Amino acid sequence: MELNDKTVKKMSLRKGALIYFIGIGGSSMSGLAEISLNRGYRVAGSDISISPASEKLEALGAAVHIGHSADNIDNNVDLVVYTVAISPDNPEFLKAQELCLPIVERGVFLGWIADHFEKTVAVSGVHGKTTTTSMLSNILLEAGMDPSAHIGGVIPGLESSVITGGSRFFVTEACEYHKNFLHIRPFAGIILNIEPEHLDYFKTFRNMKNAFIKFAKGIPENGYLVLCADSECALSCAKYTHANVVTYSVNDGQAPSVENADGKKVFAHFYAKDARQTHPSDDSLDSIKAGYSYNLVRNGSPVGRPELKIPGLYNVSDSLAAAAAASVLGCPDEKIVEGISTFTGAKRRFEIVGKTAKGATVISDYAHHPSEIKVTIEAAKQNAKGKVIAVFQPHTYSRALRFKNDFSKALSSADKVILTDIYAAREKDTGVISSGDLLELFLRKKLPAVLISDFDEIASEIKKDANENDTVLLLGAGTVNKIADKIVE
Repeated sequence: MELNDKTVKKMSLRKGALIYFIGIGGSSMSGLAEISLNRGYRVAGSDISISPASEKLEALGAAVHIGHSADNIDNNVDLVVYTVAISPDNPEFLKAQELCLPIVERGVFLGWIADHFEKTVAVSGVHGKTTTTSMLSNILLEAGMDPSAHIGGVIPGLESSVITGGSRFFVTEACEYHKNFLHIRPFAGIILNIEPEHLDYFKTFRNMKNAFIKFAKGIPENGYLVLCADSECALSCAKYTHANVVTYSVNDGQAPSVENADGKKVFAHFYAKDARQTHPSDDSLDSIKAGYSYNLVRNGSPVGRPELKIPGLYNVSDSLAAAAAASVLGCPDEKIVEGISTFTGAKRRFEIVGKTAKGATVISDYAHHPSEIKVTIEAAKQNAKGKVIAVFQPHTYSRALRFKNDFSKALSSADKVILTDIYAAREKDTGVISSGDLLELFLRKKLPAVLISDFDEIASEIKKDANENDTVLLLGAGTVNKIADKIVE
């Protein structure tokens, strides 16, 4: 019995009910499994290999099977949760159908979990979700507000993608892919930006924008819609919501002249006044990561001056979104400033992983959209003393085809580009686009690019070419980060 969102809203599981997760080791699924354990449910699941996430879940009491088998599913299971990443012939999925067990997709289950909390904050947008969700969680932790959180990346210090708190607050990433964010009914929703993405699913940008509009409409009248005023497309969602509109900007201290569906003007506007880049004081490993300080202003009045420890104005923007959401949740101003200032970034988001034998700094970043790649390279060049070498692994064939020209522009500021094979992820190679085609385009655009398929050969190239004071960026949402193990001393 595969469930949809409407039937899940009515679903009630007793404490101690057994929830089975197909693909339990994934970053999102493992987080949902841990939250389920924390809320009194029994948890079991399977994955193709052992991982730190699966080992942690076992330590917490979950039954984890390595390998997918129909024998893992029986009538003792009360609910099966799966992801769209599994194949249609997955034996556990088929067995659950055969037994007529309740089956629900991951995004729908996330919405059901969110409904257990009085005040959920859902962070949406094409870029910056993980950083903003992590930063907001850090602010609430610093304030002692005991939040729960479901994050798409690992939080340094916690070494986890989930926080299992005991309060009424829940912070979660809200992904637009497959319209998953529409299953969440948040008290506060954030839209960081809207750009063409996931068009393999949405087909047109109009369809994608309409999904964000529907997300905005789903926030209750007494809730809050937090919008980036620097993103025209995000800001345009204001007129569709009945919620209170809160805006933020790194460019303009004045609230934008927009109204919600009931004609209400902007409830609050946050601004980064006098933003200044902090300069590295030494040659330590973290000096490349020096960020910004700014005066945080709300409705024209000063809140405090955070010292953001991660680089790039795009991270300043994300910190404003986190500050705005924390404010509407009732977080004290001084704790908002403290939470921003103590945040050190999320894993694979401008993560410094070490140095090469010659002294080049190696940074891993999840950037896989042209806009993300562009600002990540700019952030690296902000403090780099030598050349910036970008190792780029395109993520999915459809994205490579759609954004090939945009990728060439985004990578143009790198001093050298090492291109590797396209990471297929959920797609099959139809032969329409290849990294060879991208290289040909890059060379026509005069980019200093080479194509190397083998990671060992890429490592050798970096060891030969990257010198002291240089920066190596490992860019992509696939496996490109594994090169770090081959080059970091």
